[in-house]
Amino acid sequence: MCGLIGLLPGRDKGKAENSPAREDGERDQRQCQSTSAQVGVHLPYGTFTRLPVLNLGETLIMTATFRAETTPTLIVRQEDERILQYMCALVSWAQPKQVRCIVFAENSNTRFDFSSIVRYLEAAGKEVEVLVFDGNKEAARFGKGFGEGEILEHIYNNSVLIRQKTTFYKVTGRIFVRNFDLVSERTTAPIAFHRQKSKAGKRAKANTVFFKCSLQLFESRLLYCYRQVDEPNGVQFENLYFDQLVDPVPPDFGVPPEFVGQQASTGKVYGEYGPEIVERARTFIS
Repeated sequence: MCGLIGLLPGRDKGKAENSPAREDGERDQRQCQSTSAQVGVHLPYGTFTRLPVLNLGETLIMTATFRAETTPTLIVRQEDERILQYMCALVSWAQPKQVRCIVFAENSNTRFDFSSIVRYLEAAGKEVEVLVFDGNKEAARFGKGFGEGEILEHIYNNSVLIRQKTTFYKVTGRIFVRNFDLVSERTTAPIAFHRQKSKAGKRAKANTVFFKCSLQLFESRLLYCYRQVDEPNGVQFENLYFDQLVDPVPPDFGVPPEFVGQQASTGKVYGEYGPEIVERARTFIS
């Protein structure tokens, strides 16, 4: 049976087991939300995280913004459409055998009830942590990449499950990697990024839709670089990651990942979710 740890609002997270102290010592007053379906717990306030007894697989972190009406340059903007895509991805991530822990972080302070989808994922053998906070305020000014980096910082500072291993995979929350088990098997290095050199006058960039990273590299090079994002002036989140991933240059994945889902900024569809996935995802939306 898994243990439980609860952190109430206003309590210093830096003093909790497995949770790092913030450098500035400030308490995080933003709302966090997590559910534990096995024991029937649903707390809309504070953080409530399940601690696994054993962790043999990969840790996957998923970034999400349910309400993105003020985020510029988005094609997929409607909240109901975005939520359905997030649920399709979560339903799909129940399938890969190599995924052991899932950390799902949402930064628009949603009131969505995650308890049913968490029960579904736990029934598939996943440890699940859901973090909800009130962020994304600067995305309207600096672009969606700023909000993405803010979510990753929040996960690093607040997640318990991310500490269970020295590496993690990150994926944009509406995307599924169809061949993840094969990617995990063939990608033996602790770090994997797909990098694209500059071409046709465009800056070089790293693909931040999906990557593998060590906690050490993330903390030392990537954690705060999103604060330099300025999309109106041509500084993208992906450009900053590329600039940090040098000396040495990290390897690519052992096999190319096969994406399913839609890119929010351009509307590009990598691959369609099947009708059975969509139907199942709808059951988790009240």
